Amino acid sequence: MELLGHWKLRERPFEATWDTRFFFASPEHEEALSRLIYLVNETSMNLGMLSGDIGCGKTLTRSVFAERLDPQRFCVATVENSGFPFTDLLAAILRRAETVAGNGGQTKFARCDRLQQCLERMHAEGRHLVLLLDEAQDMPDNTLHELRWLTNFNGGGRALVTLVLIGQPELRSLVAGDAAINQRISLRFHLRPLRREDVEPYVRHRLRVAGHPTGELFSAEAADALFEATRAVPRELNRLSKLALEHAWLQEAHSVGVGSVEAVVRDLEKHQALPVT
Repeated sequence: MELLGHWKLRERPFEATWDTRFFFASPEHEEALSRLIYLVNETSMNLGMLSGDIGCGKTLTRSVFAERLDPQRFCVATVENSGFPFTDLLAAILRRAETVAGNGGQTKFARCDRLQQCLERMHAEGRHLVLLLDEAQDMPDNTLHELRWLTNFNGGGRALVTLVLIGQPELRSLVAGDAAINQRISLRFHLRPLRREDVEPYVRHRLRVAGHPTGELFSAEAADALFEATRAVPRELNRLSKLALEHAWLQEAHSVGVGSVEAVVRDLEKHQALPVT
């Protein structure tokens, strides 16, 4: 019997995708969402920042956040990679924000002017642009500094755009080095790994979303071993859980025990220790 049938699953539960169905609402992640939603509902706070340790779910949280915003009130424009000159970033923003093709404009001024016209049209329609800039830790210093221009767009005393910078921990030091941007950030939140007590519910949640009737395939001891090996970083949890599920299937087991987790950990450690050639 193939893996999905053996475990009574419709689909694989631990894939590295941004499928929002698999979002696990830990207290930490719900707090991040609550703060971001407050930020955009105010429509006057200009800039927010979501940082987080590598693999802790920033991009999935970003996707859930975008889904939760009312499309009648907000236009969400996401730039997945922000490590480009400001003029190029403006072009990417315009492609995502404009409902109709623009009429040219290759200079920085022309693109800023076109974006302002776009924002004013949105404002007249009762909508607000939310701009999500991911991988913002890769942003050149000049690009970060010039983002402040976008916070000057306003209509009737209200900001026309809310920017959210999203990135790895080094984003915080990048922002701290630019006083003009640092002072404009109204809200910031740093995502950390899950707690030990979240590991078992996290794994169970993903299994249930993938089709298992209860999600109870990993023993409590296996969940403890997952925590010890991954420190509850979601990306690492997914990787190790996926491999342990496959190991237990190959052993024709009816659940995933601590032995499968430990076998996978030993194998990973063995191959990670091999010399680089």
